[in-house]
Amino acid sequence: MSSSWQLFSWAALILALCGVGESQFKTAGIKTRQPVQVAGNLQLSSNASSEQIQTQYGSYGSYANFVPAETYQGPAGHYVQSLDQVTRAPQVLDETALFINKTRSAMASGICYKEVPTASLLHGSREKYVGNGTTPDLSQIQVCCEGYERNPHIYRRCEPVCEDDCPNGICTAPNTCVCMPGHVRTVEGKCISTCPLGCGNGVCDDQNECRCREGYTLDPVSRKYCLPECNPGCTNGRCVAPNKCDCLHGYRRAADGSCAPVCDSCENGQCTAPGQCSCHSGYQQLQGRCEPVCEQPCKNGGRCIAPNTCECAPGYDWERKSGSCVPHCDAACLNGVCIGQNQCECKPGYVLDEHQRNICQPHCPQGCPNGFCSAPNFCICKPGFIKSGIKGRQSCQPV
Repeated sequence: MSSSWQLFSWAALILALCGVGESQFKTAGIKTRQPVQVAGNLQLSSNASSEQIQTQYGSYGSYANFVPAETYQGPAGHYVQSLDQVTRAPQVLDETALFINKTRSAMASGICYKEVPTASLLHGSREKYVGNGTTPDLSQIQVCCEGYERNPHIYRRCEPVCEDDCPNGICTAPNTCVCMPGHVRTVEGKCISTCPLGCGNGVCDDQNECRCREGYTLDPVSRKYCLPECNPGCTNGRCVAPNKCDCLHGYRRAADGSCAPVCDSCENGQCTAPGQCSCHSGYQQLQGRCEPVCEQPCKNGGRCIAPNTCECAPGYDWERKSGSCVPHCDAACLNGVCIGQNQCECKPGYVLDEHQRNICQPHCPQGCPNGFCSAPNFCICKPGFIKSGIKGRQSCQPV
């Protein structure tokens, strides 16, 4: 009797210890039932949770060496089962529940593998460790793939993230929604109710078909909701309300309501696409601008301002015959030439008049006593005087 009682006591003690060990293991780390082997005979620390690993190695979405868990074959080529594959007993569900279960069962697990230094996963001694990664000092750990996050209630599951939380639908992949029964996806990617539950921008008739309000037309694909209508259309944009276009990036609304491409600089040209300028005839692209082309160069300080049109500096006029800029004088230069704005240069034998700057007077070096200089070095005597003397040294003498 006493030996039977002792045997029963030992059996109870062993069962109790096993129960305590299992309960302690369930609450540690990433809550798996079996220890995760990271390298040969090396075991992950029971206190190293995935949260700690994520904190130590950064956000899950920032890694470039993610491998989806469904395709990862392990270091020895063996298939690795995803943590969220749980067998459930069959249940009798309604149509919506069946749709949800069917959709979720087809979703990717969202679990990827990432290599981290094996030393960071060790508990206790760090000597003679061998990792199961591509090199002995690296080991594979499970993390959420980019675009996924941990389920706060089932930590072993990674759920896809949709920025708008996917109203009336199920987020099946990052920023990807599948609409619930009785709903349809719009061109904006939103799930809206349709007949008989509803009819966006319209009403349901007796035949459970959408009748659109004025300014809207029935979607040609699903024919279950109403789209805004823009006349004469909405090229390079999206019709967001009756006759109202929301232009795409790189376009802006023109005066006629259409979406026109935007160019930083397109003077003397036409913007044919965002950032692309097509120059008009007579112009060419030069340093990102449409510059005019002059077949003949604008000589003497001129510049081309339009096709085959030169502009001269102030004080100069364009002379087509010579193809150059010539100086301009308001009054003609008598016995001289115009060399600048209202500047005359006298011909040989002439000097500039002191009072009239556009007139060049003839110059007689010896002067003309009793007469006046009528040409270079040529005098004409006054009345009552006559020339006398040697030729070339004539003077006017009284008669």
